[in-house]
Amino acid sequence: MQTAVITGTSSGLGRGVAQRLHSLGWDVLGTVLDRADEDTLPWATVVLDVTDDDAVAALGLVVQERWGHLDALVNNAGYAMGGPWEELTPGEIRRQLDVNLVGAMAVTSVCLPALRAAQGVVVNVSSVSGQAGDPLMGPYNASKFGLEGASEALRAEVRPFGVRVVLVEPGPFRTPISRTSPQAAGKDPDGVYAEQWRAVDDWLAWHAAASADPQACVDAIVGAVTRDDAPFRIPVGEGIADVVRKHAAALVRQADAAEEFLRSL
Repeated sequence: MQTAVITGTSSGLGRGVAQRLHSLGWDVLGTVLDRADEDTLPWATVVLDVTDDDAVAALGLVVQERWGHLDALVNNAGYAMGGPWEELTPGEIRRQLDVNLVGAMAVTSVCLPALRAAQGVVVNVSSVSGQAGDPLMGPYNASKFGLEGASEALRAEVRPFGVRVVLVEPGPFRTPISRTSPQAAGKDPDGVYAEQWRAVDDWLAWHAAASADPQACVDAIVGAVTRDDAPFRIPVGEGIADVVRKHAAALVRQADAAEEFLRSL
């Protein structure tokens, strides 16, 4: 029986992926934040805050004692902090990075011995926001850009051991993240960023009510887990691959402009 650890399985993409793999006969261990969720899900669960170092270390021991090997780790747990740099506190920024980036790296670290034993796969759920920045989403962009770079390094580190690494980069899909993620406590709806705040709030309302069904993204993550031919980056969602292509083209233009600028010095 194949084995998987999936973080953040109470709702959204994590729950969908856990349901799919469970239905395919995988032995799934999902993490949840609320102990009440433990008795409501059909797969095995552990309560885990990915920012709790002791709890993360304990997860690594559970994986070793339960299986001794691990076919797949899906780092899905996360949220999206909104706010302009000027209205965000250092604590709000650190918490965003701790959950989305440091937490994913920590969970991966404790699972790597078991992943090496199985020549398994790490699937990091990133975002199109890890490819292109958005106003008032700086902390979230930072966490996902960081996850992208860390995943590139991890891929090079574990390739010799037969461990795959895949980045899934979703666009907007209708999950609870738009309803449950916090905004800056210092939000000033009448301040200098008022117009941008209105645009963000309108987008969040659209995301919660009318964005795409998440099934396509669940399919992409499950495919990344189950198929050895999955590419390293999988942008998923309508127009998301084009966003990545445009960002890549912009980087080339910026490199060209930088060379011209440096020659002029």
